[in-house]
Amino acid sequence: MAGDEVPTRIRLLEAAVEVMAESGWAAVTSRVVADRAQANNALVHYYFGSVDALRRAAVMHAVEKELEGPVEAILQAPDALDGLADAVRALVAHGPGTPGQRVLVEAMLHGLRDEELRTETKRQIRMFRDLLTARLAESQAAGRLRADADAAGLAVLLSALMDGLLMHVLIDPETDAAGSTAGLLALLRPSGAPSGTGGDDDDDDEGDGDGASRQ
Repeated sequence: MAGDEVPTRIRLLEAAVEVMAESGWAAVTSRVVADRAQANNALVHYYFGSVDALRRAAVMHAVEKELEGPVEAILQAPDALDGLADAVRALVAHGPGTPGQRVLVEAMLHGLRDEELRTETKRQIRMFRDLLTARLAESQAAGRLRADADAAGLAVLLSALMDGLLMHVLIDPETDAAGSTAGLLALLRPSGAPSGTGGDDDDDDEGDGDGASRQ
């Protein structure tokens, strides 16, 4: 019995994410989600206690899944700016978006009215900002980010940029989010620093890293 417990709960969460992405917050009911997950209606209340709790859990399930890619990109790239460029490319690669991405937008709206959801979403945002701040500080120490940049302030702005770009791409899939981000990130590199993605330390003087476009 214990072996079935986690898969059933996950099925319910993913069904709730799909329903919310298709029809919005209010469309997530115990019966609709149970039918979508091919589970007994009573299991929604068994696992989550209430429909509101299911909705919040579905949002956080979607947030965690959608943040996996950007977090890995930022951690694994040669520096934070490369990681951000990779994260934006991955985030907007799906055109009109995944169900999880559309649920992120629902979370932003309902977090203004639901204090529990707001608290959880705020925790996730702050964790992402802290991670980004640490990586930006590392890049700055390595000479890959302008010395006059404020790592913590940039983390706030760049996190908000990612959220905004995602929303624009969901509305207008032809938005050039990756190209626009690359242009902005180039301004944050010191004159002569490597441009990062696609070219590491050996090509410091090539690409858009020279000082001609900087003030």
